[in-house]
Amino acid sequence: MIEERKVWTPGDLPLDRWNRFASTEIDAVHQHMVHAFCPHDLSTEGGVPPIAFRHNQATLRSSTFNATDYGLPYGRVSVSIPPAEHCFLVQFVLSGQAQFAHQGRTFVLRPGQMSVLSPHEPIRQITDAGCRHFTVKLDRPHLERLLHEDFGHRTRPLIFSPDPIAIDGLAGSFAQFVRAVVEDMDDGDSGFVHPRAIGTTEEMLGRLLLTSVPHNYSHDYAMEPRNVATPYYVRRAEELIRERYHEQLTLSDLISASGVSGRSLHFGFRRFRDDSPMGYLKRYRLERARAMLKEMQGSGVTVTEVALANGFLHPSKFSQDYARRFGELPSFTLKKA
Repeated sequence: MIEERKVWTPGDLPLDRWNRFASTEIDAVHQHMVHAFCPHDLSTEGGVPPIAFRHNQATLRSSTFNATDYGLPYGRVSVSIPPAEHCFLVQFVLSGQAQFAHQGRTFVLRPGQMSVLSPHEPIRQITDAGCRHFTVKLDRPHLERLLHEDFGHRTRPLIFSPDPIAIDGLAGSFAQFVRAVVEDMDDGDSGFVHPRAIGTTEEMLGRLLLTSVPHNYSHDYAMEPRNVATPYYVRRAEELIRERYHEQLTLSDLISASGVSGRSLHFGFRRFRDDSPMGYLKRYRLERARAMLKEMQGSGVTVTEVALANGFLHPSKFSQDYARRFGELPSFTLKKA
């Protein structure tokens, strides 16, 4: 199990530069948290403990990072949340402990663990004195879009197991990525939230969560990358490449055939084919050209004719790419006995 200091170092709350709200009034805290998360009931238990509440929050697009400390010297804060419908809540405890009741389970979350609370059932959370916690709020439509890109049509809502899991292995990768983004944002100018990167940052959060925490699509996701079935949108682009590799295909053609965004198609090819879509197209053309060169040995065909027949408009560039991939010039392959 990864200790708390390996997720966040002891000290003040994360996102110190992003203080959203602080108060000693429980009613004001309640109103603020309703606005920041969703409607819920909030009350104190164990007498009437004073509070010194702090909430730090940073936002990507549809996701937020939230560091919270009720500042309780004793007693507890109880929160009852009805089905939220629109978001998943990834919970970490930074110090102390918190108790949860969700999906018919009751469990305690401690440092070194994480839990994902799904939006389809109510949640009861009891925060003990001395507990500081961190919540990643992820948009439900965003996560379900990622599932759709991987598996196409779905017939059931996404539901995570809420059981606490140790922050190591795949879950450790998710936690370390969260920490990297949060610390970068806390330091000032963050590349993770640059307009050209923020969408990828949010997509990476979602994909890491889907691969690190058990859910009702885990058997499809296959958890281990080598066993993951190739998504339908990658297969669609590949089918177009196989059918029309000899034509002047463009990236727009591949995106249109795939049925997803260019960013998603690029991510899919990088993940499942270790290449970009256009890089994969070039590689496929080179393989076809090599097979043709071997088949046409002694036929009188030229390297230029082979290049053009396989979609390469510039024979000299074809020869360079061919030599880099196969370690010999295409003319050598053509003449080889």
